[in-house]
Amino acid sequence: MQLAFDTRDVTRQSDVPAAARSRRPFLVALPRRLISLLVFLLALSPTLTASVYYGFVATDRYVSEAQFVIRSASRTTGTTGFTAFLQMVGISGSQDDTFAVHDFISSRDAMLKLMERMPLREMYGKPDADALSVFPNLFYGDTLEYFHRYLKWRIDVSHNSNTGISTLKVQAFSPEDARRIADALLDLSEQLINQMNVRIRQDSVRFATDEVRRGEERMVAAQLTITNFRNREVTLDPTRSSVHVMELVARLAGELSTANALIAEVRASSPSSPQLPSLQRRADAIREQMALERARISNSSDGLAEKIAQFEQLTLEREFASRALGAAIVALDTARSEARRQQLYLERVAGPSVPDQALEPQRGFLIATIFVLNLIALMIVWLFVAGMRLHAPVRDL
Repeated sequence: MQLAFDTRDVTRQSDVPAAARSRRPFLVALPRRLISLLVFLLALSPTLTASVYYGFVATDRYVSEAQFVIRSASRTTGTTGFTAFLQMVGISGSQDDTFAVHDFISSRDAMLKLMERMPLREMYGKPDADALSVFPNLFYGDTLEYFHRYLKWRIDVSHNSNTGISTLKVQAFSPEDARRIADALLDLSEQLINQMNVRIRQDSVRFATDEVRRGEERMVAAQLTITNFRNREVTLDPTRSSVHVMELVARLAGELSTANALIAEVRASSPSSPQLPSLQRRADAIREQMALERARISNSSDGLAEKIAQFEQLTLEREFASRALGAAIVALDTARSEARRQQLYLERVAGPSVPDQALEPQRGFLIATIFVLNLIALMIVWLFVAGMRLHAPVRDL
């Protein structure tokens, strides 16, 4: 029975036309070792491509590094390291201002200002650079938006929260270009800090200056009102005038007492004395003068009492204006002092360097990284295929 089966099988193979057998897939016709080699090369093609590119094609890039710190004269607490040392001499760093400088370095405005200072696009568009590193390239078109994105891969700034020091790294195709770009970015950052200082001074002092100006205007108005009152009433101080009037009334009262006493004496000694009428007239005149002087004080329309009330009100208003002006001047001095304490400074810890060796690209590290990722991807594919085979339905022969 086995022999019969083999004969039928041979008969089936012989019945297949030669033209049909020649239409089998090309890979089936290739040797098994060659197929394995092609699969191996295809599987490791990312690693092989990276090895060729980074080993023979990629252009060297030089990295210029600079370090700086943003500091101010204000004191803060809860810091350590280099920042704590700066606080010992009355200097402290502001992380908010530091991050503002970081964002400016990576901003489009910084790019445009750099392009005004130097041929930035020509620096990164050198004809001898490789097609993937130069600008424009396959991934970045020839526009400002793409150039801004491209620069974010060439310019990096980081911050160390323990020391408060920021590190600026600039990559370029030549050492001098990298140094020039880094130095220009630091200069632009210093200009930004100066603009922030001007804004701090304006914001801190503007309100206090306005208060001083309003206090001065109020003081001048109060003094002018008092001057107009004095000119209108023809008196420097109604209070002093009332004192003089009261003294005069007191003297008149004394004279009236003396006159009354003399009248009583003469009337007692000589009732028919011719001096009595004159003495009586003198006493009546003193009495009338006293009434007149008292009326000057108590008159409701233009009396000294009303003038004193008005003058005291004006004087009180001038005193309030003077106190408000003094407080505004003190607040202005305090605001100016606070503005000086809030002044920001960009201190260069280490200036931009001129590298003598290309640090980018990190060829060995990048090739090794791509190789590891390639292996991980192959392992994932292998697990996926093995799972499909394991769960595939078995066909009956």
